[in-house]
Formats: sequence, C-alpha cells, structure tokens
Amino acid sequence: MMIPDPPPGTNMEDAAARSGPPSAGAVELPMRALAYADFAAALKEALRDFHSPDLLARNPLLRGGISSLGRSAGPVDLKALLSETVSTLFGNPRDEKLRRVIELTYFQPASKQEAVADRLCLSFGTYRRHLTTGRHRLARWLWESSLSAPIKAEPPFATTPAAEEEEPESKTAAPPEANAPAPPRLSIVVLPLVNMSGNAQDDPFVDGITETLTTDLSRCSGVYAISRSTAYAYKGKPIDARQIGRELGVRYVLEGSVQNAGERFRFNAQLVDAESGTHLWAERFDKQRADLLDMQDEVTARLARSIHMELIAAESRRAVREHPDHLDAVDHTFRGWAAWNRHLSLEAAQQARSFFEAALRLDEHNIGALLGFANATMSEVNMYASTDRAGQIRAAEAAATKALALAPDSADAHVTYGTVLYAMRAPERALREFNFAISLDGNLAIAHAYVGVMKFLLGRAQETRTHVEKAMRLSPRDPFLFQWHFFIGLADAYLGRVVRGIESLRKTVEINPNWGHSHFMLAGALALAGLLEEAAEVCAVARRLAPHFTIAKFHAEAPSDNPVFLAQRRNFYEGLRLAGVPEGQVS
Repeated sequence: MMIPDPPPGTNMEDAAARSGPPSAGAVELPMRALAYADFAAALKEALRDFHSPDLLARNPLLRGGISSLGRSAGPVDLKALLSETVSTLFGNPRDEKLRRVIELTYFQPASKQEAVADRLCLSFGTYRRHLTTGRHRLARWLWESSLSAPIKAEPPFATTPAAEEEEPESKTAAPPEANAPAPPRLSIVVLPLVNMSGNAQDDPFVDGITETLTTDLSRCSGVYAISRSTAYAYKGKPIDARQIGRELGVRYVLEGSVQNAGERFRFNAQLVDAESGTHLWAERFDKQRADLLDMQDEVTARLARSIHMELIAAESRRAVREHPDHLDAVDHTFRGWAAWNRHLSLEAAQQARSFFEAALRLDEHNIGALLGFANATMSEVNMYASTDRAGQIRAAEAAATKALALAPDSADAHVTYGTVLYAMRAPERALREFNFAISLDGNLAIAHAYVGVMKFLLGRAQETRTHVEKAMRLSPRDPFLFQWHFFIGLADAYLGRVVRGIESLRKTVEINPNWGHSHFMLAGALALAGLLEEAAEVCAVARRLAPHFTIAKFHAEAPSDNPVFLAQRRNFYEGLRLAGVPEGQVS
C-alpha cells in the first residue's frame, strides 16, 4: 500500500514588509498557506535558482511559504534548509541515488543534467525519473507539515536571555515548548534491539536487524525514520520513550530484543507512543535458524509491514481525537488506509473509498489517496459487487495513472496499477507490473501474491501456491491473508484438487467471514466434493453478503481469456449450480 510523506516544518504567508527584524515579542498573524501545486512550483524554482541569491530572495518560500525560516530569513537560510532537508529525507542507504541526483543537479554549480546522469551511471530516462521522484518527495515532505504544524508567535530559534537567566538551576530537563512544531506524523526511531543471549557473536546479526528494519521503515510511504547512527546513541541505556521522543522529535519509539536459543531465534518488538508512553502494539514470534541474511530479510519485512499499519491506525485515531472538525487531506488518507487495513468487506471498501475521496477533494495530488481510491474501487469490481464495472475501472485507472506519473518508482503504485489491469482482463500486462514492483521492493508481500494470481489467470495455476506462500512468509499477519488463502484454494479447486482447495477456502472464511466471494467459491468446491448440504448452507451465507452475485455475472466478468483458465473455470460453474448459486441473466 502508498500514503503522503509527512515532513517536518511550518508554513504561513508573510505579513506586511518590515524595515527590520521582528522584535522578540511580536506576534505574527496566521495567513492562508500555499496550495500544494504553488508550493511545489516554488520549491522547483528555489532548487533551480540555488546559486542565484537575487532570484532566491524573491521566491515565495521566503515570503511566507516556510514559516520556520522566519520573516528575517534570506537566501542563505533557504539554501541551508533545503540542503539539510535533502540530507535528512534521503539519508538511508536505499535513497542514496535520490539524494545524489538532487545534490548533483541543484547543489553543485552549473551541473548539466546529462553530465549528472553519466556521473551516476544512469540512463537519462532513469535519471529524470529519479529527479522527479526526489523533488516530489522533498516538496511533499516540506508542505505536509506546513498544514499541521502550529504557527509560532516568535521567530524560530529566538531566545529570551532574561528568561534563560531566570531558569532554576535545579531544573534538569525543560518540558517541551507548548508552541513547538509537532513531530512529523509517522515519525519513528528504531532503538537498537537488545541481544538477549549475551553472546557477542550474535551482535552483528542483531544490529543488522535494527539497521535493516530502519531502512525498510524509511521506505514505507510517509514514514520519517531516524537514522541508525543517531538511534545507536541510545544503545545500552535505560529507555524512557517520552524523553527520547522529545530529544529526537518523533511520535513513536520501537524497542525490542532478539534471543538465540540454538536452532531457534525469538524476536520481540514493542511500539510505544512517545507522547504518552503508552504501548500501542507488540509482537513476539520464533524463527527456525536458517541463512542469516534470508532470515533477517523475512523478519524485517514482517515487522515493517505490521508497524507501518499500526502507525497509520494510531495517526487515524489521533486525528479524530485531537481535531475531528479540522481534518486535512493527510488525516482523511490515514483514515482511509486504516479502514482498508481491516478485514476486507464490501462495506469496508466503500468506507475507505469515501475517506480517500474526501482527501482528494482537499489535495488532488495526494498519492496515498489516489492509490487508496483506486484500490478500494478495484476491490468492489474484483469481488463481482460493482453495478458500474466500466465506470469504476475508468475512475480507478485515472487515479492509478496519475499516481504513477507523480511517483514512477513507487512499488505500491505499480501494484495498484496492476490490479487495475487485472480488472481490465489484461493479466499479462498486470504480471509485468507486479514483477516490476518486486524489482523495486523485493519484500513487498502483496506483489508476490498477485504474481501467483496472474499465473493462475494465465493457465499456470500449479505455480500459484509458491508465489502466494512467499507473500505469507513475508507478512504472516497481513490483513489480506484471508485473500491469499483464497487464491491458493481456488487454484487447487480449478486444478481438480478439490479437497485440498477446500482446506484453504475454509481458512479464508474463518479469517474473514464478511467477504461474500470466498463463501461462494467455498460453496462451489464443497458441492464438487459431494458435500451438498454444507454447500447449500455456505451459499445461503454468501447470498446475504453479496446479493448481486450470479453465475451469469461470474461468467461474464471472467478476468482472463486464456483458454486453459476458461476450461478450468467452466468445470467450476457446475459446482456453483449444485450449491444453489442463482443462475442470473447474461447481459
């Protein structure tokens, strides 16, 4: 899944020009913030004019676009802010090329783009995609917090000497300032995991888990992860999540441990709200000893996916709790993804879509909302519940295409576009999108699952289980786990392994009893196995959940024209009839 990067910073328009810097007690009046499109355009100009102080001085970002600079800030301050933000935002190893592209293009004097591409050993097309992606992330990072950060009454970094002199000497730690900028919404630090075995030989593996998890989280959409080197300053020290949150400016702290028990490793992780100290989520699981790097990848992929979903859910609750009447586009997007990450049903998909639509009304360039809208819309189509299939596919395709244009190197965007192609009965093209998403992020579980589904649609159902089980290993508690069991079960049923398929289809309805489509397929498989009474009972439940489903609709909306797939599907129609699924009318 993709949501917008929530960056640090503040934003307000400037007031009337002054002849000198504002006094310490001056109060600045809040004014209307720049719209995202204007902000992004101003940032692009600032990067282009990085070495032209006279042009930078007239840039809207210095005239209220970024209020943390203060009214007296000049081109030097803006250049310092841009340089520091690029270093922070693209500080993890996997974003190294994005950082280098931005720095060599804009921060090095008179660098030609072709020369930069050659220096980085990139084709010019790839270089341009990196440049667009990096610039968009930088703009989104700075702009998002401009909407959420409070406006200060004093110039940033201003101090009052008298007040400092009156500070009691016995005071060990000052409380956070009431009007200090709020931490980024999905900001987190991964503290060094504790090696519980006490064996120094395990330290490299445990430290590797910490580092890889930090990297994986930083790649999750919208997450601001503190660098590993900064987090390691807390290694071996007592943990006070609230103090760490204040010191690092993050909302969440992850702590945990690794224990080596010979042939088995035990992993513990806890997510803590750095503001209240409350434990939000915890997980403990064991892994059999295997290749250490493979095990490290599976463990960190599993944790990163779970933590990302928990961060979104926590921020969704926070928004409703703290400012329910003033939700911005990011708040609506978080609420949409929180609804989407619950067990899927028609009602949940429609609710999520309504949140994404609300976000897009406020910000039509919100990538997370564009992808969420497309996903929610496609789920309704692909569960045979749509009453306007063609119209919904067009709307989802437009949203996914726009998101891809904004973020061409986003694995999530390619997965979403793949689901649209799936609904458009283009499984070959969809398979290419899912494989490309995996090339961008090899640990993206849902992409592996969809590769298995596309092979099923292309008449290669015998290959489905391998790919979907890979997804299950990467994300064993994924909200779409029920759907992955469904894919395996249906592939087995189509291959004639009906009894084995029923086992997986039963798991599907046990995990998520609210998805009507899985009940219909289970009913058909039960009927083919001769269990007609149970098939009729399951069919009755399915008809209550999805009253518009018929055999005719199932036939007309086949997602592939592959002859092997269609022959296998025809055999399944008889099972649906025996179970009591309505025949319906062919349109």
